[in-house]
This record gives sequence, structure tokens and C-alpha cells, in this order.
Amino acid sequence: MIATDPTQTASNGQAISETDLFLQEGDKYLKVVLNGHKRPEIFSLELMFNLLTLAIEKHAMAILMSCGTLPENHTFMDLLDGLKWVMPISETNHQTLLTLHKEESMCSIEAPVKPRVPTPELMIDYIELGKRMQMAAREMVSGKASPSFALE
Repeated sequence: MIATDPTQTASNGQAISETDLFLQEGDKYLKVVLNGHKRPEIFSLELMFNLLTLAIEKHAMAILMSCGTLPENHTFMDLLDGLKWVMPISETNHQTLLTLHKEESMCSIEAPVKPRVPTPELMIDYIELGKRMQMAAREMVSGKASPSFALE
């Protein structure tokens, strides 16, 4: 049985409306990232990174919403904190999300001094995390695996 934090439960474990919308949006962003290499003149590493962070955020929200849970905010730290209540996350994926939190200032009140762009090698790790997050979101939203072990 999965422990749930009662301060973050929105509706007694029932999916929140429009969960499917977050899943679909995450899928679309990830598809662009996975195909962006075909048009490098348009899809720079910085743009791909920003699109990937959107995909991961949307998929994480779909996972949480499928469990009737919302994060305190939409930073990667808040998403990670919420995800830990609904599914197992390996140390490797946990660390990758923490690194992503440091690289991306998504929904943070602190504006970065300059855009942060990961190395191409680190971007590969982030893309793999994005794929696993998508798999987990699809499993959780469909009810096929609750909890999903895609991030374990």
C-alpha cells in the first residue's frame, strides 16, 4: 500500500479532472524533443531542454493528478516531493530530478542570471528520464499500474 500525505490529497485518491490533458500535452512535448534532431537548425539544445522540462512537468502532473494529488508548486523539487508519495523512485532517477531542479528554474520565484543549458551528455540522461516519466504517466493514468514502477 502506498502512503499518502493527507495535506496534498485533493480528492481522496480519485483522479483530478483533466488528467488526460496533462498526459497528452506531455506526450506532445516529448515527441518534439525525440524528433528535434531532425531539424537542428530550429531545435537548439536550449530549446530542446526547455521542451523536455515541460514534458517532464506535464507527465509528473498527470501522475499526481491520477492519484488525486497536487504538488505544492510546479518546481521540480515540489514535483519530486509529490511523486515520492505515490510511486517508487530509484536513487538514480531521484538524483536526475534533483539535478534537473538545479538546472531549470521552472516556476521558481528566483530568476536565473542566465539561461542554463545542460551538456549534450546530461541531456541524454534527461531524455531517458523523460521517457520513463512518460511511461509512468501512461501507466498511472490508464490504471494499468498503480503505482507504476517505471521510475524505480
